[in-house]
Amino acid sequence: MKLGIYGGSFSPPHYGHIGAARAFVDEIAPDELLIMPSGRSPHKTADRPVSAAHRLAMARLAFAGIDKLTVSDWEIRRPGPSYTANTLQHFSSRGELFFLCGTDMFLTLPHWYRPDVIFQNAVIVLAFRDEWHDREIRNAAEDYKKEFGARIVFLKNPIRSLSSTEVREAIARGEDLSSYLTPAVKEYIDANHLYR
Repeated sequence: MKLGIYGGSFSPPHYGHIGAARAFVDEIAPDELLIMPSGRSPHKTADRPVSAAHRLAMARLAFAGIDKLTVSDWEIRRPGPSYTANTLQHFSSRGELFFLCGTDMFLTLPHWYRPDVIFQNAVIVLAFRDEWHDREIRNAAEDYKKEFGARIVFLKNPIRSLSSTEVREAIARGEDLSSYLTPAVKEYIDANHLYR
């Protein structure tokens, strides 16, 4: 089985996330792609964090209808911080793992908890953001191959350059969100007064 895992806070899940997931499904052709909202991220802090329950609900709305995709609450149900190494170890028995990440995540992977376990258990699939320099990414990839024996695949098409921070700031300013969020996610945010 070819199993994809796409983790993150998804606070909120936006069109950049959706584009990366669609590109992964189209190019990697997994049997299943798990969208894995983190329970408690060890990397990110927020002044007013949105609950895991809200993030899970928004992810289910944002990714609905994409073929071969499942939103998982596995990390949310686990106590303590969510570590990618632990998640990949847990799912490694289900088949060949492919870990989808964006350039921000990719360039910091050696500083994550147990990077050796991450590279050992999964093929890293990179979804480019178009503003990053190709040379920096290629150099990092070569370093990871030498140090960790990493297996790395680059998605062919760059994804839209968009960050959750940018989206949260747009929400707080009361901007039009139609280019950032699906209508269902926008309605959920409005109904629950999130990111205000």
